[in-house]
Amino acid sequence: MAALLLAVGLANSALSPAYFKFLHIDFGLSLADRHFAMSLQHWVNDGLMALFFFLLGLELKRELLVGQLSEIKRAASVMCAAVGGVVIPALLFLSLGDTAQIRSGWAVPVATDTAFALMVLLLLGDRIPATARAFLVGLAIVDDITAILIIAIAYTTDIDTSVLVPTLATVGFLVSMNLAGVRSGLPYLIVGAVLWMLFMQFGLHGTLAGVVVAITAPVRPALARPTFVGLLRQKIRRFEDKHKDETASILEQPEQQAIAHDVLRVAEKATPPLNRWEVRLEKPISFIVMPLFAFMNAGVVLSDNAFTAAWSSSLSAAIFCGLLFGKPAGILLGVWLGKLLGIMTLPEPLNWRHMVGIGMLSGIGFTMSLFIATLSFGEGSALLEIAKQTIIVTSVCAGLLGYMWLRWVCKPHR
Repeated sequence: MAALLLAVGLANSALSPAYFKFLHIDFGLSLADRHFAMSLQHWVNDGLMALFFFLLGLELKRELLVGQLSEIKRAASVMCAAVGGVVIPALLFLSLGDTAQIRSGWAVPVATDTAFALMVLLLLGDRIPATARAFLVGLAIVDDITAILIIAIAYTTDIDTSVLVPTLATVGFLVSMNLAGVRSGLPYLIVGAVLWMLFMQFGLHGTLAGVVVAITAPVRPALARPTFVGLLRQKIRRFEDKHKDETASILEQPEQQAIAHDVLRVAEKATPPLNRWEVRLEKPISFIVMPLFAFMNAGVVLSDNAFTAAWSSSLSAAIFCGLLFGKPAGILLGVWLGKLLGIMTLPEPLNWRHMVGIGMLSGIGFTMSLFIATLSFGEGSALLEIAKQTIIVTSVCAGLLGYMWLRWVCKPHR
């Protein structure tokens, strides 16, 4: 939020020319007669966002293996809500867009910004059951899967078949590393960087490379549970044996320090790499990558003329209605049809009032909507500026409406 406000503030200040010039500074590498350079904005959108999609991929794999989407019955309600929350906003957008160029952005209102939506739920505290947070996370996960598929299919540029073989070979190498028991993150990072460059050359969006690497992330730890427990007990006994002086701190005991470090190394080997990488990436992605993305993409000039032009366009109406009305209507319709067909029930203690509030919060499209809008309309286009204004305004409206509904309409959870 701070990065968003900073970007909007700079874009509408005397520093506006410097801000936009900064976004388009070229940065790259040269090797012999080969040159690879992109603007800083491109590096964030196509490079750092690949890390964001890598984290999403890790979360998706975990959820499919052991999380909310691992059991059909538990996942049915989330799936029904998510499908409705994707189809209805997209159809509403297509019906309101009056030109083919505008309708090309049909995917803008389909995804939910999980972080911002959860932030609103956290502000409500214990008034909302924990099941609501779990349901919203599951809903956003399916939204993210859909967004990834849309980017892969709808926003793939001309395919360069000359790099098809090396691209497949690189993916195969990632799979072979998993099967060979490679558990260190560095080899996956290096091969993932190569895959990212091949994807960019192949014609696929570079961020999809992050998803592919996440799919190949190993889930089995290097140490089995019995081995870990045995080693831990052995090291604890050694630690206690070295603890002769009750008054001495561990800082004064080099042998105890060495044993403690051994415990850390053993614990790391007993942790699934997928989980370990997810934990390590969560804060850098949340506090560096996503704020940088917001700063690089949320700079919108808010003049009277620009505001009037934006809200007189069918694009703004399509995004506004798709996110603010299409998302909750689609989620409610999906859940209603799921219950009608008998394939799901609402998880306890959620009720229809909770579902309306969750649907409203799902209209917070911010990050993913901005990302898809950039792919749809291209950087620097007039339509992208209209889309940015509308996404920001609509996401704020959706957050406020969802908060007020859940706080004042839903009964406090006990």
